[in-house]
Amino acid sequence: MKSSLSLLIISWFILSDSYGSITLKDSFEAARLNMESIKRAEAVINQGQARKNIARAAILPNISGIGSHTNIDAPETSNGNSPFQLTRQYSAALRLTQPLLRGGTLSAYELAKENILLSKFQKDSTELNLYQLVINAYYTLSVAQIDKKNVEELLKYSRERVKEIRGRTNIGRSRKGELVEAEAQLLTAESQYQQTIISLSQAERTFEFYTKLKPEEIGELGEVPKLTASLEEYKLQLRSRPDIQATRQETRIAQKQIDISKGGHFPSVDLTGNYYFDRTGVLATSEWDVGVAVVIPLFQGGGVEASVREAVEGKRIAELRSSETLRAAERDIAINYQNIIHLQEQLKVLKKALAKAEEAYKLNKKDYQYGLVTNLDVLQSLNIFIETKRSYNSLVSITHLNYKNLEASIGVLP
Repeated sequence: MKSSLSLLIISWFILSDSYGSITLKDSFEAARLNMESIKRAEAVINQGQARKNIARAAILPNISGIGSHTNIDAPETSNGNSPFQLTRQYSAALRLTQPLLRGGTLSAYELAKENILLSKFQKDSTELNLYQLVINAYYTLSVAQIDKKNVEELLKYSRERVKEIRGRTNIGRSRKGELVEAEAQLLTAESQYQQTIISLSQAERTFEFYTKLKPEEIGELGEVPKLTASLEEYKLQLRSRPDIQATRQETRIAQKQIDISKGGHFPSVDLTGNYYFDRTGVLATSEWDVGVAVVIPLFQGGGVEASVREAVEGKRIAELRSSETLRAAERDIAINYQNIIHLQEQLKVLKKALAKAEEAYKLNKKDYQYGLVTNLDVLQSLNIFIETKRSYNSLVSITHLNYKNLEASIGVLP
């Protein structure tokens, strides 16, 4: 049923892209339903639930039916009537065994519960990692789609230039060399266009791998996002990120492992009761018995002490891993935060450069009509204009990408 629902939702996403642009949130929701990593994380949680039930079973009473039947070679002095010399002995009973004290049993049950919580943190972390992959795929696709449009614009202007120069050459107003320059420009633009097709194809395949969506066009990026909090505020929110919580949970689990290992020093006490339906011998008329079994460990070759030391070092490793993960995350956030600040400043400058480049191209194209500039000047200004436009549009997408990654780095999902 759950699988059918997932397929239905994915199908809706695929069909809906014909009627509207695909947003980043749409992409992530489709990826969550599609990717095996999420399904594996859910299976790990189910495994943890089963392990918890196994650990609980070690605490609860065990009830079993028991029976025995023995034929004995009769002794020479046997008269066949003594209950001590029965040649055919049997019994059938119901046995209950209740563990009263077993070192580490409760800790093992608590450990199983802690492992379930760890699995949930890991699932959330897997979703966050998937979201970051989708972010990169989404904005890489955006860059490729916009870049293709810009190179198509370059092709359009280059064709117009060839047509214009060819007409001027035919009436003797332009040199043959200028026509060759324009044709070389067109061929170069066509080569660049083929490269954009390759890049777009790669971006589409990556996007489809995660989402199973095949959009003709993803959503408009909108305004360039602005930072709304300080770096320190971002770092404070970082501690609630699933993978950070998972490393802290691993430390708690390591402590439970220490408690389990120490349980090897404790005695084991079990209560056992039998109810007999039928049996032979001197106790044939006795219907039940109850007993307590005690096992006290005296010497185990140092194995328990070694197990405790191993668990203690395991906790130390978990603490160091948790500390390192947090520091690395704080470093990454600081780098990303500064990158966004610099990208926003760079965009302001590049936006002005784009306006100037476009103006220069239009002026050179106009001045060429009056013989004030050469055809090469026009082509150079065209290339500068389109390259600046490509850089600006690419930088807009990269800024969006970095901002979404910054949000994801503190655990924010769409």
